[in-house]
This record gives sequence, structure tokens and C-alpha cells, in this order.
Amino acid sequence: MKISKRTVFLVLGILLFLNGLLNIVDDSRILTYDITSILSGIGFLLLGYFERKKV
Repeated sequence: MKISKRTVFLVLGILLFLNGLLNIVDDSRILTYDITSILSGIGFLLLGYFERKKV
């Protein structure tokens, strides 16, 4: 089973983004960890998007 880099970036980005959002919802506070998780998730989503355009 061959998994492309684009798929890995997209899945990782979605999981990081959800991790940040769900952690904010869970304890009703915005911590540096949450912001970092959301921004890194967005970064991985962008990498996956640009990887798709390159292929």
C-alpha cells in the first residue's frame, strides 16, 4: 500500500487542527499549545495543498 506525502500531510494537518480546537472546547481556555497546534495544522494542510498542485 503506497501512501503519498500529500495524504500524510493532509491527515496530519487535519488531526493537529482538530487537536487544537477540541482542546480549546474541552477546557474553555486558549493556551499557547492550542495556538501552536492549530497553526501547525494549517501549515501541514497548506503543504498538502501545494504538494497536490505540484504533482
